[in-house]
Amino acid sequence: MAWPDRRRLNMLWDAEPSALVVVEDGGDEANEWIEDARPIQLFPDHVQEESPAPEHIVEPLPNDADAFIQHIARMAAGYSSGLKWNEEDKLKADMMNRPERWATISVSHLRARCRQLGMRPDDVDTIAGYLQRRKEGRRFNVSSSYRTYRFN
Repeated sequence: MAWPDRRRLNMLWDAEPSALVVVEDGGDEANEWIEDARPIQLFPDHVQEESPAPEHIVEPLPNDADAFIQHIARMAAGYSSGLKWNEEDKLKADMMNRPERWATISVSHLRARCRQLGMRPDDVDTIAGYLQRRKEGRRFNVSSSYRTYRFN
């Protein structure tokens, strides 16, 4: 396995290292992480200072899913460790109870929107993974207190 992979990069999210040296190209995962974290990059012939935030314009998600993802992002930002189990259960329940809300949303669109909202990489991976699993027809185990949950 080549380093850096997504799991190892995600562990660095709040570490604020003064320098990170990666000898080999980490591929798309590393490039996505660099775009989000905007670290100072050390190259053989120059140092690239922190780059400005990308100005990607990501369309809001349809069917009130955008309001729900914004809510999830706000909740996750309030915790030092990111998304909590109950927010995950609410999301999973809504994906099962409101399939029409999520049917037209691609995993890549959801991932891009979560990134644009500044969510932690682990949380982005978790949320995108849930949508991918639903698109594959899989169901979720949700705690009884959230089994009928629908975001309004």
